[in-house]
Amino acid sequence: MGVATNQVLKLGQDILKKGGIKSHLLEASMLLEHCSDMPLERMVAHPEYHVSKNIKDKFLLLVQRRLNGEPMSYVRQTSYFYSKSYFITRGVFIPRPDTELLVEIAVAEIKKNLSAGVVCLDMCTGGGCVGLTIVGEAPNIKRIFLVDNSKKALDCCRKNQKNMGLKTKTKIISSNLFQNVPKIEFDYIVSNPPYVTEEEYRKLDLSIKKYEPKGALFSKSNGLTHIRKIALGGAKALKKGGMIFLEVGYRQAGDVKQLLEATGYENIKSYRDLNKIDRVISGTWKN
Repeated sequence: MGVATNQVLKLGQDILKKGGIKSHLLEASMLLEHCSDMPLERMVAHPEYHVSKNIKDKFLLLVQRRLNGEPMSYVRQTSYFYSKSYFITRGVFIPRPDTELLVEIAVAEIKKNLSAGVVCLDMCTGGGCVGLTIVGEAPNIKRIFLVDNSKKALDCCRKNQKNMGLKTKTKIISSNLFQNVPKIEFDYIVSNPPYVTEEEYRKLDLSIKKYEPKGALFSKSNGLTHIRKIALGGAKALKKGGMIFLEVGYRQAGDVKQLLEATGYENIKSYRDLNKIDRVISGTWKN
């Protein structure tokens, strides 16, 4: 017959609470929902329902993973970005709310383009949340190329591409930056590249350093190596008048603006996030 849902849920809540998880009530509910495929509302409304021993065991295993400090996104294999659910696994960078500004700015510009054949590039796509969200929000995009050099990230991206029904408008490419990118002219390039400095990486939360891929976070030369390479590659890949959008670190806006200007971009702008930090830099290719 199994065990009553409310008993299993209470057990998980108590374990997480004792382990110092502040949001133990919500997290236990989310984990049990994930294991049982029973909506949270239904569990709350019908605590007398029972779950099987297999579901209980699976639930307690996930509770233990969370107790060990593993991020909820990995434990549940789900992350939310721009109000959409994305599949995510360990070894793939977890999307942050800050990056939604990058999508918002890029989509606003892309929608101004009256062409029906807009072609875009999402460099360092990870699980694909930026590029897939953009193509879903901007109907005038003909195609967007999703590029990364991580097999785990691209496997994750493929699943999200399929789940969202966007195969016809997107193409996934395994490439070390622009190495394997087709020699075509892009209208727009967007990127949330690695930009964390060595000093910043040392100070990151232990759960980030333990579970998230360092290659998706850290960049040499004070966090600017990847940004510099993407800007230079974009100069060769963008059509005249094409635009580049880069997410940057909280102390990098000035350096990135200078870098874009020195490379040959014009009309360089910065955009602040909700914390009043310059988070996105854009530039137009003039040559």
